[in-house]
Amino acid sequence: MTPEGGKPWPRLLLGGLIFGVGGWLLLCFRDRYVVLLLAGALLAWQALPAGFKTRALLLTAAGCLLDFTLGGLGLYRLVGVGVLPLWRVVLWLSFSCWWLRLLDVWRPSPRLLALIGALAGPLVCWGGLQLRALQAGAPPWLTLLALAPLWAALLAWTPRLLPEADRRLDQARGCG
Repeated sequence: MTPEGGKPWPRLLLGGLIFGVGGWLLLCFRDRYVVLLLAGALLAWQALPAGFKTRALLLTAAGCLLDFTLGGLGLYRLVGVGVLPLWRVVLWLSFSCWWLRLLDVWRPSPRLLALIGALAGPLVCWGGLQLRALQAGAPPWLTLLALAPLWAALLAWTPRLLPEADRRLDQARGCG
């Protein structure tokens, strides 16, 4: 629920649409408009409730580590300035802000999240290859195949980032 007591879905859907458009712009134009889109991502981060800000940065770091590792393994190369271009960090930050807010309202099972990740990760990579934001360092089928379990694990892990997960862990330990 939103703080105002209204339904959160219209705001989440609007946020998802804005994230989708921003992500598409980042994939298409990469470093050209990154400063403008970084400002938008920082505004989204600033609008997060206090308990979510550090967690969004943690998810952003995990996504960047995933990209850095896959790039280091030679599965793909991110097009832009540097080994991990700023446009990709902005994409991860934008995703993290939207995803954590979505999970705060929509509580899917870890299995469903793993399935979503196994499908979405390769799909996003395929889109990045088509838009030439990524360059294949290995046969594309191998890259897509490698991404499926990694994204499945990443998305299945994300509910643990919600502030409520801390309360449940404390209760299980007998601290709350």
